[in-house]
Amino acid sequence: MSLRSTTGCSTCKTKRKKCDETKPKCLRCTEKGLECQYEYIEPRSSRSTKSRTKPAPRPPSERAKALAKQQLRSRTIREFVDFTETLEKSTGSSNHPRVSSPEITLPLDVDWEALLYESVTAPTLDPFTTSGTSSRSLASQHPAPLGLLTSGQSSLDALFSLEATDPGQSYTLLNPSGLISDSLLELASDSRPSDKGEDEEEIEGFKASFCEARLVLDRRVDSNSMVFVLHSYAQFMPLSIFDPVKAGHRTKQTVIGRYLASPISRSRVVLISEVARRLAQSPNLDEGGKKMLLSLRSQIWQNVSNYQVGEWPLSKEERERARAALVHMVELVNMSTVAPLAYTLRILQLAAPVFLCSFPPPYPPHLPDILLTIRDDIILEHFAVSDVVTSIMTGRPLLCQYYVPWSLELCDEFMKNENSGLRWLFGIPDQFVLLFAYMDGLMKEVKAAGKVVDPNTIKRLEGDISKINISPCKSRDPSLTIARLVVQECWRQAVFIYLYMALCGADAFDPRVQKVQKGFLKLMDGTKPSRNPDVFLIPPMVIAGVATTKSTHQQIIQSRILFMPEFEEANTSGNDSLRILKDIWARTKSEGRPARWQDLREACQRVTGV
Repeated sequence: MSLRSTTGCSTCKTKRKKCDETKPKCLRCTEKGLECQYEYIEPRSSRSTKSRTKPAPRPPSERAKALAKQQLRSRTIREFVDFTETLEKSTGSSNHPRVSSPEITLPLDVDWEALLYESVTAPTLDPFTTSGTSSRSLASQHPAPLGLLTSGQSSLDALFSLEATDPGQSYTLLNPSGLISDSLLELASDSRPSDKGEDEEEIEGFKASFCEARLVLDRRVDSNSMVFVLHSYAQFMPLSIFDPVKAGHRTKQTVIGRYLASPISRSRVVLISEVARRLAQSPNLDEGGKKMLLSLRSQIWQNVSNYQVGEWPLSKEERERARAALVHMVELVNMSTVAPLAYTLRILQLAAPVFLCSFPPPYPPHLPDILLTIRDDIILEHFAVSDVVTSIMTGRPLLCQYYVPWSLELCDEFMKNENSGLRWLFGIPDQFVLLFAYMDGLMKEVKAAGKVVDPNTIKRLEGDISKINISPCKSRDPSLTIARLVVQECWRQAVFIYLYMALCGADAFDPRVQKVQKGFLKLMDGTKPSRNPDVFLIPPMVIAGVATTKSTHQQIIQSRILFMPEFEEANTSGNDSLRILKDIWARTKSEGRPARWQDLREACQRVTGV
């Protein structure tokens, strides 16, 4: 195939004809009696020796496409600017936009109040402070099946495969039209500058496997956005996920599916990736990053609040609509370290009835099945685990009622399939998630009956907690393996504290509580402060903090929480958790008494208002 002429006459170039470049007029123009002229352009550098003529204008079809794309981009930017300006005008001193207390419409022939421990309506304390939005039903957005990818999209999937490859191997990126991108150079790292830790090799290995292409691409080119999305996720995941290597393949498939699902879904994925990229660079977002995160929170809040049940009984399509309303809550909760704890609690409270609509009858949902079933997306198990974890670290009851049988044999099911559950995300073993939910149910039963827990039940649970087997999180770095084991064993001590203080009603001076609390501190003191494991120790540290009475021990917990730079800032989840603990410590000291489990709930309400 001949190359397009770079020195032909203007007439031949305009008509897309091959020019013989005869001077002063070419033969084609002479034969047809057409005007012929050569319009030369200035060379780009003094080293250029060949004169080139001006390129032909683009045909109308190409100009129309370029104009449409430019208008779409301008409209998107204008809408985002208008949105952020509206937020700035109406937020005042608050950090979140307001939604005008929408109610999620649910069928009337189900006892939803029995399934929801909180009201099915949106929280009265809205986390937003801007004008209200409509309550239209959310249109379902279903990700395209990855088995139906185009050739270009399949190449993307192959490019970012997690299979072991030669680090020196070069790659060719195909854009969605199937054309080879010619801007494949070295990809500059956007990772946050930090001292090299013991898990650096593990993290760098994960980044290379998640997004293997080492490229520098032009962000302005639409066909390159997928690469930047995956690269941003790869930079952020090691900072927010307990075992990013295990999460890599599953997360990659989910991100690609959502990116290809629809223009709206794609724009939201790009927005999430941009926030993630900025958080990977620094936990303290600049003004632009804060506006992006604010926009993301608003969009997801509206997604959830706009959901209305379209038909009853719930069909498969209706359940899919409910799941679609919860899309991207996973990423939002994973970014909750830089958000107030109140926001996370409120968005979970708002999403509880939508979560229940994602399941077929009978109700309540079966928690072991939720955790043991491996799905393409982790939306459902993510909500359930978030419900349990936020419950135990704030003292509030679970938002939803679950059916939770308990036995050691059931716990062993998680050992048989290590790909089930969400330990890789939160760091809490799934067996302990089940046990916390089971004890929450027992606590409600005995409270409703006005009784105390059977001592035989307590003795049985004590034995079960000690016998639960937890498979280690394997790592190439032995020190990282030990750090992850410490997190899991700290969770075991936290389960004991919850058993004694929440279920049995013991206070912080109880000998059983003091013994377990000392064991927790000994485990934590055995690891040096570092982001991994400390960021995943925040929930069990809060539980242990309720049982901590000595000022020296309280100072240890405080210093470990504040070791993460983002938690030094107000209105972050870690900082709010520390304020809750300090409220408990100050109140019990002033009243001259040991802490009780009820103090956690009261302190959370004073600090967060939730």
